[in-house]
Amino acid sequence: MNLCWSIFLLGVTNAIESQYYATSTREVASLLQMEDDLIGYMRQYAMELQHKVNTMRTFQKEWMTKRALLPADPTPYVANPLISFPLMRRMYTEVPKLLELAREEVKQGPFQQFIDYDLSSISDVELETAATGMMRFQGVYGMDESEMANGKLHGKQYNSRMSAADCLAVATHLENVEKGKLACKWFKVALDQYEDKLDPVNRLLQTGRSQIYEKFGLTLLAMHDFPASQAAFRKSIEWASKDDNTELAKHLKDNLAHMFVHVDNCRGKNLLPSKSSLRCRYFRGGSPFLRLAPVKLEQLNFEPFVGLFHDAISPAEQEDLLHLTDSRLEHTRKESSSVEAKVDTNASDHVRRMHQRIEDITGFEMEESEPLTVFNYGIGGQELIHLDCEQPEKFIGYYPKDYRSASLMFYLSDVQMGGYASFPDLGFGFKPRRGSALVWHNTDNSGNCDTRSLQATCPVLLGNQWVAKKWISGSGQWRRKSCRK
Repeated sequence: MNLCWSIFLLGVTNAIESQYYATSTREVASLLQMEDDLIGYMRQYAMELQHKVNTMRTFQKEWMTKRALLPADPTPYVANPLISFPLMRRMYTEVPKLLELAREEVKQGPFQQFIDYDLSSISDVELETAATGMMRFQGVYGMDESEMANGKLHGKQYNSRMSAADCLAVATHLENVEKGKLACKWFKVALDQYEDKLDPVNRLLQTGRSQIYEKFGLTLLAMHDFPASQAAFRKSIEWASKDDNTELAKHLKDNLAHMFVHVDNCRGKNLLPSKSSLRCRYFRGGSPFLRLAPVKLEQLNFEPFVGLFHDAISPAEQEDLLHLTDSRLEHTRKESSSVEAKVDTNASDHVRRMHQRIEDITGFEMEESEPLTVFNYGIGGQELIHLDCEQPEKFIGYYPKDYRSASLMFYLSDVQMGGYASFPDLGFGFKPRRGSALVWHNTDNSGNCDTRSLQATCPVLLGNQWVAKKWISGSGQWRRKSCRK
C-alpha cells in the first residue's frame, strides 16, 4: 500500500477512535442504552435520598420525555441531529454534573454502580465534533437557528426540541471557534427555549438565565459591542438567584459604565463646569519656599483630592528629563502603548529640585517612593483605566509600604489633539498643558484604596505626549510633613 495512503488511513482510524460516537449514528444509538441505565439508577437513588429528590426527578422526567419518542429501531432515530446532538450533550455535560451531586454524600452503598458509572469514552472532542456537525449543516442548508431548535429541519417539522442547555452548548462552541455573530444568535435562542420548570436542573448545570446572559455578555464584549454587553450583564444580575455568583457580571458592568464615561471624557463631553464651586488659588502649603513663591493650584475635586498645579516644572527641567531618558526609553509592560525610562533622584540638580518641589506641593515625604518615570505616548498611545493603589485582601497594617497613596504627573509637552486626562468615576476629563502637574490621592482618610480615583490617559490623536510620573508610596508618606509656623 502506498505510504501516503497508509498515513492517511492511520489518521482516519485514530480520528474514529477518538471521536467514536460523534462520527457514527450506529454508535450514537448505544448512548441510549447508557442513558437507559442511568435513568434506572437515578430512579433508585432518588428514592433513597429525599433531600435530593426534586433535582433527580426533574432530570428523570426530562429524559423520559425524550425517550418516549424512541422507535423500535434506535439507529434511524439518532440519525436526526436534533436527537443525537442533545443526547450527546446530555451525556457529556448533564450526567457528570448529576454524578458530582450524587457523590457529595454517598461514597459506598447499593448505588455505587450509579455513582461510579464510566463516562470516560465520551470526551470533549465528541461534543465539539457533534457541534461542528450541527453548524456544518446549518450553514450548508441555510437553516434558521430558531427553527432548528424547535424541530424544523430543511422545511420539515419533527417532534423534537432542543433545550436551553442544548442551545447554550452550541453558542459556547461557536464562541470558542471565534464565530461570535452566530454564537449571539444561539444565545438568544437559548433564552427563548428556557423553561422555568427546569430551574433546578439548570441551577445544577449552571445553564440558568443568569449564566446564559453572562456568557452572552462576554461574547458581545469580545466583539466590542459594549452597550449590548453591559445590557446582558445587567440581565445576568437581574436573573441571578441567591446562590449564583455574579461577581464577574457586576465587575464588567461597572467597568463598562466607567469606559462609557471615559470615552465621553476623551471626546471633551465631560469638561469641568465653568461655574464650579472649586476655585483656582495660590497654594502656599507648609513649605517656607512656597510661602515665598506660591504655586497656582486649580482644585478639580475634593474627595478624593485631584488638583492641577500650573507652571510646576520649568522648561529647563523638562528638557533635562527628556535628555536624561532619551537613549533609555523602552517598552517595559506587556501590551503597553508607550515607552518609558526611570530617572534616579540624584540624576541631576534639576531632578533633585523637582523632588523637593513634589514634597512641597503634596505634603508627602519621598524617602520610600518609586523613582520618577518618564513616559512617551505616540499616535494612539494611551493609559487604560486603572487604579494606582491595590487593596490587600487581608489587613496588613495601616498604609503598608507598597501603597501608592498619591500620584503626580508632570506634563512635559503639549498635544495637538487627544491625550486628555480622564477620571471616569469622578465623571470629568480635561486637556493638560505643558508645565503643569496633576496630583491625585489614591487612598481615603482610613487608608483604604479609593476606587473613585480611577484614572486614564486618552489616546493621542495628533502629536506626541511626554509625561513624568511619580508614585508616592511607602510607609513614610503617611507621616505628613509637619506644619511649620
